[in-house]
Amino acid sequence: MRSGGLDKAAQYQAVLTRDKRYDGFFYFAQKGTRIYHRPSCSTPRQQGAVLCFFGSIQSAKSHSLAACKYCHPARINSGLSMRILRSIEDGAINEWGVCGLARTLRISEQHLRRIVRDKTGTSPIHLNNERRLMTAKRLTIRTKLPITEVAFSAGFSSIRQFNDEFKRAFKTSPREMRKISTWPL
Repeated sequence: MRSGGLDKAAQYQAVLTRDKRYDGFFYFAQKGTRIYHRPSCSTPRQQGAVLCFFGSIQSAKSHSLAACKYCHPARINSGLSMRILRSIEDGAINEWGVCGLARTLRISEQHLRRIVRDKTGTSPIHLNNERRLMTAKRLTIRTKLPITEVAFSAGFSSIRQFNDEFKRAFKTSPREMRKISTWPL
C-alpha cells in the first residue's frame, strides 16, 4: 500500500525519525492502540510494533481509529498552512521572496516562517532551495536539456548560483551527475 506516494520503507523511516516533512502526506497507527498519528508525533513508539499507514485522515477514521491527542493530526491540514506549502512548491518564493509571499497571504513574515518551521522543521528559504535542487536533479538526470536551461527551469537566477548549490548538495557537478546517471535518455 502506497499512502501519500511513499513506499512502506520510506514511511517507516519517516515515523522512526519523526520527520515533520511528511506530516499531512500520510498517517500511521500502531496495531493494537486504535489511535492514528502524524509521522512527527512525539508519543513513544512501542518496540517492534507493527505499523499501519493511511493516506488520509478519512481513511484512518474509516478503520475506527481516534486522533492522537498530542499531535492533533487534523490540524496539519489547516487551510493556511497548506496554502503556504503549496505556494512554496509552486515557486512563489522565487517570484516574490518570503516577504512577498507573506504579503500575498496577508500574514506577517514571522508568522509564515513559524508555520513553515512547525510543519516542515525547516525555513521557507531552505524548503524552497530543496525543492529547486530536487527539480534540477530530476531534470539533469531525466532530460537532455542543456544545463543552463535546467538551472533556469528549476528556479535559479544564475548559473553560478545553480552550480554552487548543486555541488554543495550532491557533491558533484550537474554535468558529472548526468554522465554517471543510468536513467535512459
